[in-house]
Amino acid sequence: MNRNIILMMIVLASFLSCGKDGGQGGHDDNGAGTEGAAFKYDIAYEADESNFCNPERGLYTPVISYFRNGSMPSAPTVSGLKAFRKSGKTLSLSEFYLHDYVYRDLDETVLGFVRNCFQVHREAGLKTIVRFAYSDGYAESDHPWDAPAEQTLAHVAQLKPVFQEFADVIYVVQYGFVGSWGEGYYTDYYGMNPVTDEDYMSRRTLMKALLDAVPVSRQVAVRYPLYKRGILGTSISDTITAATAFGTSDIARVAAFNDCFVSSADDVGTYKVSGDRGMWATETNYVSMGGETCAVKTAYCNCGNTYENLMKYHWTYLNDAYHRGVMNEWTSEGCFEDIKKRLGYRLVLKGAAFDGDFRASGRFTVKLHIDNVGFASLINERPMEWVIVNETDASEKYVIASPKDPREWKGSHDWIFEETLSLPSGLKAGSVYTIYLNLPDASGTLAGNPDFSVRFANAGVWDEETGYNKICKIKSE
Repeated sequence: MNRNIILMMIVLASFLSCGKDGGQGGHDDNGAGTEGAAFKYDIAYEADESNFCNPERGLYTPVISYFRNGSMPSAPTVSGLKAFRKSGKTLSLSEFYLHDYVYRDLDETVLGFVRNCFQVHREAGLKTIVRFAYSDGYAESDHPWDAPAEQTLAHVAQLKPVFQEFADVIYVVQYGFVGSWGEGYYTDYYGMNPVTDEDYMSRRTLMKALLDAVPVSRQVAVRYPLYKRGILGTSISDTITAATAFGTSDIARVAAFNDCFVSSADDVGTYKVSGDRGMWATETNYVSMGGETCAVKTAYCNCGNTYENLMKYHWTYLNDAYHRGVMNEWTSEGCFEDIKKRLGYRLVLKGAAFDGDFRASGRFTVKLHIDNVGFASLINERPMEWVIVNETDASEKYVIASPKDPREWKGSHDWIFEETLSLPSGLKAGSVYTIYLNLPDASGTLAGNPDFSVRFANAGVWDEETGYNKICKIKSE
């Protein structure tokens, strides 16, 4: 252990638990950036077990807007959405029902309303899941269940500039538009049970339009794995791999949602044929999965089966409003609070080791052990950067971009990576610096807002004013 690390351990005592013997990783893989190999920590970090806000994950609350019978819906407000944050939520579902526009184009009033909804999310520090539909019922009296295909395509074209403008606060766009609730089944114009390539043609055309309208940085989620294959013309074996994940191909951008989670043996028709479950289990390593429950069936929604499915299908978001009976079951069994914390990613720093010379123009290596105890990984692109700040002069700050991709830290795995930093030439000998790890939003509009930065689940690490995570303090040579 060199003198830098000895000093680091002394200085860190004010906010981190330090230990020379450290801990062990949970896997046998070795090497930087792989699952947890064992190494001796220079610092051991204390976990934070509280349920706190983190962007793009967790329980969500629906924000439903009905354009029906000539009336305008009430718009969400910044104060209302900030109340969501105070309750621990960073996501909503923006659900727009276009009842009055089944046979005509959207007018500027509607488009302005949608823009305003996204704008207040930006101001309130939330992101949103987006869905458009034309009906919220499947009875005969609820017809039309959706709009003619050409009319829907016109609506998507009108919405494209809005999607592009507010990509920063959109988490994912659900396929929507087709069928009651936008779930693709009870439909007037797209075929209730598509089978052939021709049956899927209108759905495929709509998907192409949506993938074009939605910014390439965002995914479009479909309700059923069978529909993804039918729309894209793929088979179960044509799945996303680590090599193709997070790319711009159609298969890499089409995600999943399930609105009858743990509600029957096949989640009320979600998994229609053999292989559907395996396909979603593989692909949700790389695309978002979320939705809601829909029925209380204790054989399926008990905590044991729920945990198994949350982990297997890498769940990121879940409706807190439906089905309340299922959530009451989770509460009575004692697992709901843990589920709330583990939806999506939850990154815990286990330990760190350091090597090299911390001085002007020096090379300094940081090795971190990170445990993702969440069910899923980060899905949308997110940069990672090291921030070095002088303890007595905050104006002296250096930002070093990392080539690492935090989306590689999959749920329910621990990871070790190391990175050698080329230190700035301006470091002052004898000054104490804090090294932070920052995972800001990828968009320029939100990158400096701590509400949209990732917080590690550790005591004494989070800086709420900057959105940085403290790694250590050290005195420059």
